[in-house]
Formats: sequence, structure tokens, C-alpha cells
Amino acid sequence: MSSISQLATRNSQLLAWHGWNLAVPDTWNPVKVDGTWDQGLMLLADMHQAKLGLRWRRAKRGDPEKWADRALKDEVGNLAAKQAAGFAMPESTDWKVSKLYADTDPPGRDVWVGWSNQSSRVLEIVHHVKTRDTFFEQQVLPTVSDTPESGEQAWSIFDLSCKTPSGWKMQWFRLNAGDLTLSFKSKKKSANVRQIGPATLALTRLKLDDWIGQIDKSLRKIYREIDDLSDTTLDLPNRTLTGRRGVLYRKRRLFWAVMFTKKLDVIGVHDEVRNRLFIAQGDDEPAMREMLKSMGWAKKA
Repeated sequence: MSSISQLATRNSQLLAWHGWNLAVPDTWNPVKVDGTWDQGLMLLADMHQAKLGLRWRRAKRGDPEKWADRALKDEVGNLAAKQAAGFAMPESTDWKVSKLYADTDPPGRDVWVGWSNQSSRVLEIVHHVKTRDTFFEQQVLPTVSDTPESGEQAWSIFDLSCKTPSGWKMQWFRLNAGDLTLSFKSKKKSANVRQIGPATLALTRLKLDDWIGQIDKSLRKIYREIDDLSDTTLDLPNRTLTGRRGVLYRKRRLFWAVMFTKKLDVIGVHDEVRNRLFIAQGDDEPAMREMLKSMGWAKKA
């Protein structure tokens, strides 16, 4: 987690999603994101074309070498797959298999496949190249890493980044321009983290109390609006953020709806340094506060 955070430069960004971590240029942004920890995909593109594709799945059984060969054949064909060679990753013990096929006659695709010892998952990365260079193998692949499912998870996509304690898994996400939300669940507990920015623009539309008081459409029939908000603080390593907190109570007539928790805590803070509003909603306030404290970990304040 700490090693990849040191790889970001002025012209690069960190991506962290379902345990996978890598650094890519600032101009490459996700245009398609789908799946879960066990299986999913992500497509990155710049203003002109697709640049990088990631596809992963859990591998419970099978020969890693045979799997890698089969994946390469499916992607580039039999003849090209024979040209693939082992690729030395910085943390070689983390990978049971690591193979790279570099297209010798671009435009075309470079393909890397790996079998992670950290999570027993397989990862395939396709790089779309116009001209022959070493950017993919020298700048991107060395930053690829995996995280065990049982540990703390880092998340970073677009401008939003946070960390979740052990045991929390993503349920859904909403990635709108300037308004990003990630939803997590741990057993019967749940928590959403939302980032709105720039805050200077957001606060001209609504006050912080109004942003905090918003109830997701799916919950409006279940919970009452917040009756009262109180002041709260969030202590970061180098400063303290001030904000507001309140409680959403389940409507009395829905006393039988035990599938919904009786109350949801809501915490919102204004980070003036990052010019963002951070809002957390859920039924595990300690975990919510930890998530809020980690917001922006991939960006230097």
C-alpha cells in the first residue's frame, strides 16, 4: 500500500480497485468498470483511443502455466503467444506466473498475464500501442500489485480515494462528474462514502447541512429526514476537519422492516485544503470515520 503510493508523479495517477493497484498516466481514465473481487474488468482510455484493459477472475484450480498460455492464445493467437516470455515483477514471490507478449509490429497489443499468490486470482492486462516503445513494461507493469482479500483495501478511481478496514467489500458505486460514491458492506454493517467537488462550487448550490441531509432515492421511503445536526470534528495527521453529523431514523410505521437498520449515522466534513466535501452514511460510525480520514490518500494534500 505504501510502496505504490510513492510511485505517483506529477503526470501519473494511482488506480486501486478490488485489491489491484497500479500507476498510469493522468490522461488515462476509466471508461468502463464492472465486476466484483472474484471477477471483473476495467477499460482505460485517453481522449483518442483505448489504452489499457484489465480483466481478472478467481482461480481456484488449474495449472498456472497452462492457464497463462491459454489466455495468451485467446488474446493474440497461437503463433504470437509462442513469442511470450517470462516477465520479472519487482515482487517476484507475489506472482506464481508472469508472462509478457510484446507486439513486434505495432499498431497492436502488448499482453501481460499473471497469477497472484496474494489472492489466488489471475490478471490479464492488454496495452494498446501505436508505436514500439517500452513504456508498458518499464512504467506500468512494475507498479502492478495485489492485496490479500483479508487485509485493509485501498480504493482510488478518478479523483476519489479511500481505504476500508479489513472485512469490508464493495457493494456498488456511482461515478458522476464531481460527485463520486462508493458503497461497502461488512457482514450486516454498511457504509457509503461520497465525495463532492469542487466544494466552493457545491456550497454555492447547497449548504453543508443540506448536502448531509440528502437521502438516497432508494432510502427515502424507509427513513425520515434528519431532525437535528450537531457539530463534529475529524482528526487527520496534519490538521483537523470540522463538519456536521446527524442520524436518519427508520420510519415508525416500518417497525417490521428488520432488514433495514433502525438508524443510519451521517457525517459530513468540508476539506478546504483539497476543496472537497466528504460525506459518510451507514450504521458503523467508527468504520465510517476511518474511511473519511483516509479520503484522498492517493493525492498529496
